[in-house]
Amino acid sequence: MANSTSGDSVLARVERILAAFGSETPVLQLKDIASSAQLPTSTALRLLTDMKQIGWIESARGQGYRVGTRLWELASRAALAEDLASVAIPFMSDVHAVLRQHVHVGVVEGDDVLFAERILGKKSDVPLRSNVAGRLPLHQSAAGLVLMSQYSESFVTEYCQRVRDDSFPEGIPTDRLMTDLRRFAQRGYALQRGRIDQETGGISVPVRVHSGTARWRWAWSWRSRIWARQKCPASCKR
Repeated sequence: MANSTSGDSVLARVERILAAFGSETPVLQLKDIASSAQLPTSTALRLLTDMKQIGWIESARGQGYRVGTRLWELASRAALAEDLASVAIPFMSDVHAVLRQHVHVGVVEGDDVLFAERILGKKSDVPLRSNVAGRLPLHQSAAGLVLMSQYSESFVTEYCQRVRDDSFPEGIPTDRLMTDLRRFAQRGYALQRGRIDQETGGISVPVRVHSGTARWRWAWSWRSRIWARQKCPASCKR
């Protein structure tokens, strides 16, 4: 129900407050939250106070705020989290046991790949660029590419028309991307080098659930110089 001059609902304003927090901004001050959520400071303070009472927001250092554990508890009951525990994580654990590298699982959310879970390689020298609940445009990671390879050509064409990438001032090259996606679909995996970091690469493989539709994906990555000095598995060779 809307009860503000702007016409947006309380729930919409609460969502904007929560969206202000991220991996690089886990703790925020009141003025920053109000600015990000496009709310008057008094309104932001009132909503934050209500959210603290139910555990969605907690107080942090220096009179700051952070997302509360109660919200994490509720989110963990979502079908996505429950399905990951039973379907994806055992596969991820097997991959991690062999490679000792970062392993991620992602799903399509709009035009992005949403990283829903990860296992860290403690001895890996690869910079970690993904976060749980973090996103990347589909074409910018191996996980996103292998997901896109399961979709129709019309989806890819419309995606290239919608999404903007500073690396391609004239637009994402649809024909080139389509060619890559066909190759990934035929091989059964996507390989990408030097897209996120110049010295790193990633491999992503689709994992199918019982319905037979491609739903879960994992991706593991390591520095490209490792490929040069270590034998690459047969399934990773071009």
